Amino acid sequence: MKSCFTVSISLFFFLNFLSVYTRSSEAAPEYLFHACPNTTLFTTNSTYRSNLDTLLSSLSSAATNSTDGFANATAGQNPPDQAYGLFLCRGDVSTATCSDCVSTGKQEILQRCPNQRVSVIWFDECMLRYSNEYIFSVMEEEPVLWMANGVNISDPAKFRQVLGSSIREVAYTASGKASRKKFASTEMNLTSLQKLYTMAQCTPDLMALECNRCLLSAIDILEREEIAGAFTPSCNARFELYPFYNVTAVRASPPPPVATSEGSPPPPHPPPVTTPEGKNNKFTVITIVIVVPTGGVMILVFLT
Repeated sequence: MKSCFTVSISLFFFLNFLSVYTRSSEAAPEYLFHACPNTTLFTTNSTYRSNLDTLLSSLSSAATNSTDGFANATAGQNPPDQAYGLFLCRGDVSTATCSDCVSTGKQEILQRCPNQRVSVIWFDECMLRYSNEYIFSVMEEEPVLWMANGVNISDPAKFRQVLGSSIREVAYTASGKASRKKFASTEMNLTSLQKLYTMAQCTPDLMALECNRCLLSAIDILEREEIAGAFTPSCNARFELYPFYNVTAVRASPPPPVATSEGSPPPPHPPPVTTPEGKNNKFTVITIVIVVPTGGVMILVFLT
């Protein structure tokens, strides 16, 4: 009897540990990718590194009580050692999730980009970036993160039609928001049994027309390359055939009024982003292919 009781207690604690471990693993921010060009470097004991540490600590602290999932900060007095940084959390995540993501990003960005003055890191829940140049209210379309999701579509023509309508709807809505959250999402029926979920978001320091231009450029890449998402330092657009954002949280939030700058319509569809010949550009394309086998997620990364 005693032996049976001991085994039962041991099994209970093992299962309890396994449950806690599983929940902790699921709660961890999902890393996507990072970009840090080697064009500008700093040394470990430099003034810039000191300012960067101060900057990242300030952003991490700001995330603990950020209700709109965005903040920017500056550290240092004199260029080129001044550090500018910001974070953007996905519009549906809670303050706690946002804070956890930024805190994780603060650690990982220095590990993955140990001596670069310009860096950006993406997680599924947030984006964190810094630079020695002024980046606030400046639209950045590079580098671009491509997220490809291999799904089988039975009616491609209808899918393209529904996607084109829904992705532009959320882009227009997100860019027109006057609030500190330039975020929008929507659900549309593909069939009686299948829905399409789309989302678009900009950093809220962008003007409405710049946000719209950034999103339309991302959508152009998304449609042209037939990928599921396009992420830049200033905006992102994504779709899936499953609810990849918190649908309950999104539905609970009342939609703010939509307005365009000075009453003007959104700008025309921008041309594809290209890199001029002969220009030493930092343009980077990062492709992530997500394969979802039974019981897990595998991420394959390709650089081009």
